Amino acid sequence: MFFLLFKKNNKEKTVRVIFFYILYCILNEALGYYLQGEHLKKPFIFFLALFTVFEFSFFCLFFYYAISIAVIKKVVLFTWLGFIIFSFIDFFYINKMGALDSVSIGIESILIIIMCIYFLFIQIRGSNNLFVYSTSNFWIVISFLIYLSGTFFLYIMADKMFYNETYRVQYNIINSAFNIINHILLSVAMLMKPALVNNHNKRY
Repeated sequence: MFFLLFKKNNKEKTVRVIFFYILYCILNEALGYYLQGEHLKKPFIFFLALFTVFEFSFFCLFFYYAISIAVIKKVVLFTWLGFIIFSFIDFFYINKMGALDSVSIGIESILIIIMCIYFLFIQIRGSNNLFVYSTSNFWIVISFLIYLSGTFFLYIMADKMFYNETYRVQYNIINSAFNIINHILLSVAMLMKPALVNNHNKRY
């Protein structure tokens, strides 16, 4: 809603990527609840694994547009490709569709957290603008950093504990809480001004 109300005439690629990411999240959540309600275990696990791949792809695309350094763009592309290959191997040959893809989720979280920290580093070190928090990209990065840091161990334990009723209650509470925080911060990002490319950042 905030994107459509405040950003409909904005051509900022990073914000558009996040907008489509949110739409995908809504569709995935609806489908996930349906599959879980129908007790369709393997399709449910498959769509969770697919979400991990798409979520990482969306963030890599965001990061690709947000960073102006050519070398880092290439690193992002190779990282994305490597993660896709690893996720495929892990899901079909190691995990064999038997449980949640906790290993892939853990690696995804670590990679995105590293990208977030790097982005904040170059913004702080490379920008002459003290108000870096006034850009949409800053709030997008902060939202992912908080969400993935808060749910990291939750997802790591998911493959062994997800079908434990007590764990699932805790999982739903913690995951929902950080999802709310994540989407509130993404809503804030939609209200911010477009990020300006600073040539000084190219040193880093």
